[in-house]
Amino acid sequence: MRIVSDHAFYSCAAHDDLMAQWEQVRFEPGPLELDLTKVTFVDPYGIVGLVLFLTHLPDEAKPVSLRMEGFPLPAGAKPKPVLNLSEHSPVDYLTLMGFWEEVGPALDVPADRLPVRPAWTEDRSVLIDVTRLHSRDSVSVMLRKSGEILQNLGYAAVSRGHVMEVLSELSSNVLDHAQAEYGGLVTTQTYRGKGGTRYLVMSIGDMGVGVRRSLAGNVMLQNRLSSDAQALAVAVGQGNSRFTSSGRGGGLPRVLEIARRYHGVVAFRSGTGALAYTGQSDERRVFDTSPQPGTQLRITLPEGQLMGSG
Repeated sequence: MRIVSDHAFYSCAAHDDLMAQWEQVRFEPGPLELDLTKVTFVDPYGIVGLVLFLTHLPDEAKPVSLRMEGFPLPAGAKPKPVLNLSEHSPVDYLTLMGFWEEVGPALDVPADRLPVRPAWTEDRSVLIDVTRLHSRDSVSVMLRKSGEILQNLGYAAVSRGHVMEVLSELSSNVLDHAQAEYGGLVTTQTYRGKGGTRYLVMSIGDMGVGVRRSLAGNVMLQNRLSSDAQALAVAVGQGNSRFTSSGRGGGLPRVLEIARRYHGVVAFRSGTGALAYTGQSDERRVFDTSPQPGTQLRITLPEGQLMGSG
């Protein structure tokens, strides 16, 4: 099977298009060909989604023939370490984010021809490279490193605490609710938007049971889960959790509260449902979209707001 992406910016919409073909890929015989040569930029949401997609394919779909501008290298060419993103190459960016180490075993490219991530880089836009969340210890290590990096970047103490709170909550959700043996993935970066504003972007995803099925474990919520989109609306309501014990279900509402404080944006996907939240106007909407397994979130916060919080 061959899939060609027409998107230059690989994020929510592009990944939704890819995941819409998930079932077809799973059941169509033969290795997959994935053509991303039109992609010029990949954000953390796209990276998490691509890694989850490639690592969860059935053996019949491997090895995957992945094509991007500059990848794979011509025969005989040797990979060179990437030190910064001055040329804005998507392959270089994926290299700095640790993408190839995660997906290499699924590709038709020998390990010695994969791009090489350097032990050190002068680029500081990568805050959390592709990190697998499979245990409490892995979450703790990720959070400790993240806190140190945010402090070195000059983020205000209050905003550092809020970013760490978001990362901690969403990472714990993967372990508590996804019910996925693989666990989940997290990655974070900063980048400059078209208008010149710099943003902090966090993305966390898994290939687990999804929000609706998780919440259905709570009999008190079952009659409020008529669709995946409705389940997302319930999930961000205070006190709603698959656990019936008191004190649970406050994490996702808190994530939206922090996004509101910093005029951020949240994109939330699970099953056939999507939720979009705009912090500046405190508006949220839920809608149906193409189906995808598991759950994935992207939180975007203006960096200026994070620097200025006292």
